[in-house]
Amino acid sequence: MEAAQLVNEVENLQTPKREDIEHQSCNPATRRTRSQIAPDWTVKDAHILVNEIAAVEGDCLKALSSYQKWKIIAENCTALDVVRTANQCRRKWDSLLGEYKKIKQSGVDSYWPLDVDRRKELGLPDYFDQELFKGIDDLVRAQEDRSDTEPDTDPEAEADVLDVISESGMASFCSQLSKLRD
Repeated sequence: MEAAQLVNEVENLQTPKREDIEHQSCNPATRRTRSQIAPDWTVKDAHILVNEIAAVEGDCLKALSSYQKWKIIAENCTALDVVRTANQCRRKWDSLLGEYKKIKQSGVDSYWPLDVDRRKELGLPDYFDQELFKGIDDLVRAQEDRSDTEPDTDPEAEADVLDVISESGMASFCSQLSKLRD
């Protein structure tokens, strides 16, 4: 490759000039809209997210960093045709959990018979799928149950976990960890 071509390619990789950015932001054809960034979450997508969170936390909660956990969850969701980043999954979970807690702590006997106006008066979400609520409730209860019990301090079990991590890497770690527990 000639030096002139190389210089030309490097210049194309450099940060754009300020006037180019300002010009682009005024051009509606180059602006990104919400729908181009990520599609809205459907109820089905949210169910898949909650199920994947439950699976990952059930198999290997203690062994993963937060980053690793959300990366695996996002990869699992993508495999199920819910294409989202780890940050998008984490933010959606935080949002779902916040809405769940509002409903749970509202003091109403049942959220679902309430009409939308009454839900708004109580500061509750306009709509929340009942089965999704149950899935989140099951997950939250499982998390509470795990936090109530003391973690195992069996040195052999800890050594087994470390062996699995070093031999197989994180991609198959969770599945192998669940086999060790059986």
